[in-house]
Amino acid sequence: LKPRAPGCLARLRPTSYVGASARPRLTMAAQCVDAQPELARETSLQQKGPVALLQEFVQSSRQFSAPQNRAILQWTYDQRMTASNSLEFRASVAFLLDGVPHHVAGGWCSSKKLSQRDVAERSLVFFVGKWGEQLLAEDQDACSDAASRRAPSGRCSDMNALEDFCLSYPACGGALPRVTLSGSEGGHVAQVELMLLGVAHTFGGAARPTPDAARSDVARRMLWYFQAPGYQNIFAPDVAAVKDRGIPVPPANWACSEAEAKAQRNAERKTALMRVQNRLQQHLAKRLPAGQSVWEWSYELDECDKQWPPLCRTTVVVPAMGETFVGPWARGQRSAQIEASYLVADFLDGDMVINGDMETSAPTSNAAGSSADSEETSERIRWADIED
Repeated sequence: LKPRAPGCLARLRPTSYVGASARPRLTMAAQCVDAQPELARETSLQQKGPVALLQEFVQSSRQFSAPQNRAILQWTYDQRMTASNSLEFRASVAFLLDGVPHHVAGGWCSSKKLSQRDVAERSLVFFVGKWGEQLLAEDQDACSDAASRRAPSGRCSDMNALEDFCLSYPACGGALPRVTLSGSEGGHVAQVELMLLGVAHTFGGAARPTPDAARSDVARRMLWYFQAPGYQNIFAPDVAAVKDRGIPVPPANWACSEAEAKAQRNAERKTALMRVQNRLQQHLAKRLPAGQSVWEWSYELDECDKQWPPLCRTTVVVPAMGETFVGPWARGQRSAQIEASYLVADFLDGDMVINGDMETSAPTSNAAGSSADSEETSERIRWADIED
């Protein structure tokens, strides 16, 4: 079994979750760009956008070919609500550099298209521009190169060796790694945050049985990433695993602070109804009669509840699909609507559990939770956390 290559999140907002031995190829790429005539280079950049240029850069690896039948650049998006109640989007792009998974996050933009372009531009500036300049500087200054690649000291642990290396390596700018530990099903997982060339990176290790073993694991992966003397050959990119299972997903909220994560959750909740309604309209585009609403809502209040806003439960009917969804009790009509919309979304995703694999009839207006006998209310209904 090959040891897994490190995951590294380089935040090019600056924000990224990056991988390793792309650096020799980056030197080659930078030299090739410098060798182009100025006019030809400008013409090439004008004809191609940053997304196309980033894809060409990722595909330029001579050591590792991209997996077949998989997108070269894989995109995900976050969203948040601004103070003016408008949406902003941030794109993250995942790709392989010389067989090592990288995840890069960009800045917040007013549209998904702009956020995609933003993160592509930032990726090119960092991987081609900043790393290219760093490696060319090392090649031109033998003393600087020797200082940056000297062996870590013989201190007792791999984490000590990583700290010594970071203090001596110019790309780190004297910054020391900051370690955080978290629990998982497989044991303890360590992550290291480090500034590289002015960009925040997060490197992730594998699950280990003890905290010390987790720290040692992520330190060894980072030292391999930097090709520190004595660590150059302890890992190899596990390309077969990536081809079989795809690029691993980075940790949740890796590219944002807790405040930003909370803002994203609020934005997702505020726009839940709009997003599900848009999905329904697309799904029913050919079946929905002109002028008919995609769904119809009704509400039930808990008469015994004395708090404000009162407990509410909603029923949403999608006539064009012949489906009825009853949501759970929630505090306030808006929250009840959102909870019911999640059931519709789950149904569209094909993940809805039908009342313990059973189908029931819609309830009558005076007997919530009971089955109606009439044919008029015999349409299928989905339940979630319904209390009598």
